[in-house]
Amino acid sequence: MTGSRGKLFARALAAAAGLSLMAGVDAAEPAPAGPSVEALSFNCYTCHGPDGRSPAAMPSLQGKHADYLLRRLLEFKQGKGHPTIMDRIARGYSDEELADIAAYIAAQTPSTGERR
Repeated sequence: MTGSRGKLFARALAAAAGLSLMAGVDAAEPAPAGPSVEALSFNCYTCHGPDGRSPAAMPSLQGKHADYLLRRLLEFKQGKGHPTIMDRIARGYSDEELADIAAYIAAQTPSTGERR
C-alpha cells in the first residue's frame, strides 16, 4: 500500500483507533465505591463492644463527640497517646475515612445504637 491508497488506509485505521478509544471512555464504569462508613465502623465495635458500648476494659465510644473521636483517631494514626494496637488500626484508614467513622459513631443514640 503506497501512495494515496496507503495514506487513506492509515487515516481510516487512525480514525477507527480513535473511535474505539472514545467508546472505551464513554462505556467505562465508575470506580466502585469503597465500603460504607457503617461497614468501616464495625471494625471498631469488634473491640469496643456492640454499638460502641464496651462491656469490658476497652473504652466505650458511645456518647463521644465526633471531634473528640476524630482527634483521638488522628493521634493514634500518628502513634501518639499510648495507642496499644490503635496506631496500627488507624493507619489503615485515610483521614477522610477516620472523620466519617467518627461522625458515624457519634451519631448513634446511646440507648439503641440507632442513628440520631
